[in-house]
Amino acid sequence: MPTTSTLTAADGTRLALHRWTTPGATAALFYIHGIQSHAGWLYETGPELNARGVDVYALDRRGSGRSGGPRGHLPSAGLVLDDYARALAAVASETGGRAPAALGQSLGGSVLAALWCSRDLPVRKLVLCAPALGQQRARHEPAALAERRARTGTAPQPVGLADGDYTGLPRYLAFLAGDPLMLRQVTPATQAALVHLEDHYAAGTPRTPLPVDLALPARDPIIDLAAARAVLRRLGPAVHERVFDADRHYLEFTAARTAYWDWLAARLKEDA
Repeated sequence: MPTTSTLTAADGTRLALHRWTTPGATAALFYIHGIQSHAGWLYETGPELNARGVDVYALDRRGSGRSGGPRGHLPSAGLVLDDYARALAAVASETGGRAPAALGQSLGGSVLAALWCSRDLPVRKLVLCAPALGQQRARHEPAALAERRARTGTAPQPVGLADGDYTGLPRYLAFLAGDPLMLRQVTPATQAALVHLEDHYAAGTPRTPLPVDLALPARDPIIDLAAARAVLRRLGPAVHERVFDADRHYLEFTAARTAYWDWLAARLKEDA
C-alpha cells in the first residue's frame, strides 16, 4: 500500500502525494497521470516497480483522485504547472542526490512537456507513455482552438471516452466500472487549460536538455500517435522509443503490462 502526504497549492488547495517506496531502490520515478485516472490506477505499477528497485511517487491532480478542488476543474494551466512543480521539488528533496525521472501518461505527457518548456526541472530524464502531445491541435482547427482557449466556468461536461479505450481485459474493465474516483466529467475551464498547456510547448523549446524515452501501444484509440511523435521531433531530443503489442491506451491495464514494467524499470535504472 502507498503512503500519502498532503501538499498545499498556491491557492490553498490540498493535494495528495502518494509514494510506493522500497528499501534499496536505485531509481525514483515521479508519475503524472492522465485525464480520467489518478494515483490509485498505479495499484499494480507501484508495487511492480518497487519489486524492480524503483521508488514511485504520484500526485493526484487537483480535482482528481484524493486531491482537493472541485471535481474535474482546472482553474488555469499555470496553476496546474505550479502544483506539479511544487510536487516535483518535494520529491527531489526527498530523494536527495538521487534525482528522479518524470513520467507523463496521456494528459500527463502534455503537462510534462509544458513543464519542460516553462520550468527548470529537478529530474534526470523524461518518460512519455501514450502521451497526449499536440492532441488539441490535431483535433481542432485554429478557430475552434481559440474558442476552447477562451472557455470558462464550472458546469460539468462529459469527458467523452469509453472504458474500453483504456483496456479490453475484464478485470480491469471491472476496476474502472467500480472506481468512484475515476473522472467522468470536466469543466469548460479545464477544456481551456488543456489548450493552454499545449500552447507552452507548441511553439516553445525545452528549458533544459534531457533524455526522453517514449512508450506507445501499437494502436491507441485515444491518442493520435503521429501527432505525438511530431511534437517530440519539433522539441528536438533524441528519443528512445518502444512500441508494445497492445491496442488500448493504458499499457498498465493490457497484456503488455509486464513487458512495459520490465522495460520501464530497466530504462529508469540505466545511469541512475
